[in-house]
Amino acid sequence: MSFPFEEAQSAMRLAALDGWLMWLLHDGNPIAERLLQRPAGQMRSRRAYYWIPAKGHPVRLEHRIEHHTLDGLPGECRHYLSHESHVEELAALTAGAKRIAMETSPMAALPALSLVDAGTVDLLRSLGLEVCSSANLVQAVQPRLTAVQLDSHLRAAVLVRDIALATVEHVAQALAMGARPTEVEAQEFILAAFAQAGLETDHAPIVAVGAHAGNPHHEPRAGHVIERDQVLLIDLWARFPEEGAVYADQTWMAFTGSQPPQELQEAWRLVRDARRAVPRLVAERMAQGLPVMGWEADFAARAVIEAAGQGDAFLHRTGHSIDTEVHGRGANLDGLETRDERLLLPGSVMSVEPGLYYPHFGVRSENNLVITSEGLVLVAEGTDQEDLLLMA
Repeated sequence: MSFPFEEAQSAMRLAALDGWLMWLLHDGNPIAERLLQRPAGQMRSRRAYYWIPAKGHPVRLEHRIEHHTLDGLPGECRHYLSHESHVEELAALTAGAKRIAMETSPMAALPALSLVDAGTVDLLRSLGLEVCSSANLVQAVQPRLTAVQLDSHLRAAVLVRDIALATVEHVAQALAMGARPTEVEAQEFILAAFAQAGLETDHAPIVAVGAHAGNPHHEPRAGHVIERDQVLLIDLWARFPEEGAVYADQTWMAFTGSQPPQELQEAWRLVRDARRAVPRLVAERMAQGLPVMGWEADFAARAVIEAAGQGDAFLHRTGHSIDTEVHGRGANLDGLETRDERLLLPGSVMSVEPGLYYPHFGVRSENNLVITSEGLVLVAEGTDQEDLLLMA
């Protein structure tokens, strides 16, 4: 697919930007590489730039001995050789511009967009340019997930749900027989079920029992035994092994007994209600034709937990973008670790996963929010967990 110049220029004009300067060096700007469809493994030991003005035609700027970096892209090609000519050509390239976009993030608020080195930004500022973040331009031009891709997510989500529930039943049966199942054995059960269902994953799932569930990124180890009357957290993600397929990412909570402690039940209800606050907000905004940013969706969940006085136990953002990678390239539901001001757009998927973490246990509730190309908000069938799963 060719670069969508008209969409980019329209978005620049709306943002009062005079142009977008994409910088490439080594593998330092994967966003530009992806959008400009640069081939993998291409040598980029000298700086190259692709200038897209808000009005007019793009221009390529490359070093004379690496003058094929931007081959195939439209626009006049200019070259530099020395440091002095590099500065001169940059000044000529951006002549008349005042505000330009690059893959930067003020105060590193969005680390995934903070890619251009500080020295290059300083150089451009010395030319009288205000360097702004390209975050919303990237949102505007990156391809939306198609109906086929969204369907691949929903189909995978149903299988992931079924495998999570089957894992809980597997553990329950082992306990009923007097066995001592481990976190690693439950993890291996999930991986085998993925293979049988025709799914793939980029990393082994999280199975965490008792105090281990209080660590959001717990990694099971041999010897971690699942006992009776403990909280059990299962976090698993997978997709179909086909081009363009989208991940499904879920967390399910169980108790390896029949009578969960009141503290656990209260924590569960709190994260469940916080999770449900997010699609409610997004659906309301979409129905009204109003924008919603990633940090606002995070705050919708966080407000539920903070109102109960448990904000200090919610240790991470509410969710992340999902696409062909489990941690995707779009807006995250984040007003804690960053302030993600990118818009939640039609044709996108994101995790919604508030959690509470304590020294002796933890609880997380996660399903995935889908925004269709028509702006409808939905989650996969059967993934809105209502109650803790009990092992009587």
